Amino acid sequence: MNPRLIALLGAFLTGLLLAGFVVGSLKDADIASLKATHAKNQAAAADVARLRLEEAVARGDSLAARLAQTESALNKKTLEVSREIARVTAGRPCLGAGAVRLLNNAIRPGGVATVPQASGQPDAEDGAVATDTDVAGWIANAQGQYETCRARLGALIDWWEPSAHD
Repeated sequence: MNPRLIALLGAFLTGLLLAGFVVGSLKDADIASLKATHAKNQAAAADVARLRLEEAVARGDSLAARLAQTESALNKKTLEVSREIARVTAGRPCLGAGAVRLLNNAIRPGGVATVPQASGQPDAEDGAVATDTDVAGWIANAQGQYETCRARLGALIDWWEPSAHD
């Protein structure tokens, strides 16, 4: 073999080796840069997620506190109304035994009677009657439950559709 060819081949192989080393170093630097950028992006995303969670928790706490105040006020009002019912009603029969029986046998999904048993004295031996006091008490209780349910649903709506005052 020609010594010149061997020297040229040696120089070529050395150049390839050196080029591979340079390319490898550049690749390693690029990978390190990409890893650093990725880590920064992940940290920023984690910070954003943490802030959003903190805001959601604070908003939820505020809505829950407001709902608790509303429920307390509704319960107080229902209790006040219930206490006044006996004063403004006469306790006279309002619904006869047939109507009470019909309402007590009306079943809602789940098999539970929709109307509680009448608390009035039976008008006849075949069944109880509902007095005006019973009916007014039931109405007051139903109104209180309705308003509580409405307040809870309102709080859920406020959670999913934030308003300007939150």
